[in-house]
Amino acid sequence: MRRLIHTVLNRFLEVLFPQRCLGCRQEGELLCKNCLAKSRKNFREKSSLPFLDRLFSWGSYEDKILREALRRFKYHGTYGLASPLTKILHDLIKPYLSSFSEKTVILPIPLHLRKELDRGYNQAALLAEKLSAETKIPFDAGLLKKIKATPSQTALSGRERVLNVYDSFGVKFPERVKNKTVLLVDDISTTGATLSEAARVLKSSGAKAVIGLVVARG
Repeated sequence: MRRLIHTVLNRFLEVLFPQRCLGCRQEGELLCKNCLAKSRKNFREKSSLPFLDRLFSWGSYEDKILREALRRFKYHGTYGLASPLTKILHDLIKPYLSSFSEKTVILPIPLHLRKELDRGYNQAALLAEKLSAETKIPFDAGLLKKIKATPSQTALSGRERVLNVYDSFGVKFPERVKNKTVLLVDDISTTGATLSEAARVLKSSGAKAVIGLVVARG
């Protein structure tokens, strides 16, 4: 219901106030191609996080444009940002698509049911679903579950974040992940504790490899 209210309100505002780029304020798009290109930062693709085989990310959360885009997308229901944010995720893995076998699945980092009901949507699931439509890689929203409500990671130290998310995920149908490569989608990775813990649970359920895919690193 909350998601529907956000969507209707945003569309109403778009009629009254034409969309402008969050970066250059040019009318027409929420994120124009030039500003997206400027926000690109080349990180190492090889992951140093436990249980995560690779980590792809577009830019840094320190970038003002990306930070504002993700804030609006995550907390204010600006669903129009799902398309440009998904496009950059697609651009990140496009050179590697041919190397993914048929046993590949796209999963979002899940929210606990209570938090998703409160927010009205899961921003990672919106990105993952759109990415699946663009790449034709299957999307399975209900496979990875958040089984334990945890405090926000924002104010926690690195070690506290690891302990906070430990054993907070579960795999509903382990047979659907066994021997598969998982593309694990989220909006932001700060210390990587959430991605790493989700990857641990997926591999303990039989996943062959887990590849992280995020818009920004914090």
